[in-house]
Amino acid sequence: MSAQIALSIFDSAGNPHYSGGGPVVVHEVARQLARDYDVVVYTAAYRGSRSGVRDGVRYVHLPVGWAGPRGGQLLFQLLLPFVALRSRPAAWIETLSPPVSASLLPVLFRRPVVALVQLLTGADMARRYRLPFPLVERRLLRLYRHFVALNDADARTIRRYAPGATCHVIPNGVHRPVLERADIGSGTFLLFLGRIDVEQKGLDLLLAAVRREPPGLPLVIAGSGQPAEERKLRRLLGAPGSDVVLAGRVSGAEKERLIRSCAVVVVPSRVESFSLSALEAMAHGKPVVHFDLPQLRWIGDDCAVRVPAFDVGGLGRALGELAADPSRRAALGRCGRERSRAHDWTVLGNRYRAVLKAVLE
Repeated sequence: MSAQIALSIFDSAGNPHYSGGGPVVVHEVARQLARDYDVVVYTAAYRGSRSGVRDGVRYVHLPVGWAGPRGGQLLFQLLLPFVALRSRPAAWIETLSPPVSASLLPVLFRRPVVALVQLLTGADMARRYRLPFPLVERRLLRLYRHFVALNDADARTIRRYAPGATCHVIPNGVHRPVLERADIGSGTFLLFLGRIDVEQKGLDLLLAAVRREPPGLPLVIAGSGQPAEERKLRRLLGAPGSDVVLAGRVSGAEKERLIRSCAVVVVPSRVESFSLSALEAMAHGKPVVHFDLPQLRWIGDDCAVRVPAFDVGGLGRALGELAADPSRRAALGRCGRERSRAHDWTVLGNRYRAVLKAVLE
């Protein structure tokens, strides 16, 4: 009988309040591991959620949705050690969650716990709530012995906070589509694709940029978030117009159509861990425009335009210049497409299996 491996993440693909790339990553990691192990993913329940098997992975929804998006996150973290002690898998891969990117799971569960660091949230939480979340985060991270980080910048932080731990850098992955030559360099709009979180994702900066320096192509904002964040975005947008379109939550064929049809994908985030939307754009041969954050240096200047952090005017100019230059978009898109080869999920799945094999020995 295969050993059981548990993964946990608060948000899931169907959760109406959280629709970022985190659940996509966890599902793909779980799918890869399910080739060799019995894999179960624990996530938060929401209205209409159902536990069951998807792509060979068993999903269990923990009853924390009644506490709301923020209270549910805390309750979810508190429940994990008790679920682990009851189910007793051979190892646990925990996606670290706000507000302090850690839990007590590695203390109470004596089997291997691997912390999957999709985002260190302490600094962002401190900026929002004026509380010492980074101090708590720093202390709790020392409880973990094994980490997987998505980028070198976060890995350096983890090694500083938990010098005795092992930290592997495994980037996000993608399923690369088959492209026609005409797809690269083409497109009729700019695209933001991700969770609606106005401050963290920099949507206020993006709207200011396209108003200050109209790029000549409409902007489509695709994604969903907590109701308060969606209301905040609509207030910023003001009266709807043809230059900015809110597409709402997209997935599957509709998401694929948007990426194939866009000219540029823009990542205006103030805080990022990796940006799955940037990788998806590159896999589709689309250039990326992003602020210069350490966590986004993996993208490379040969397939993207890097703008000084939070420079609204610079962001608007970069978008306008690319919108007007299909040949440059095509050159950046071809480089991005080539770079995405190293992020194929089959390759990364082997790296996750190697990490798991090492912690189980």
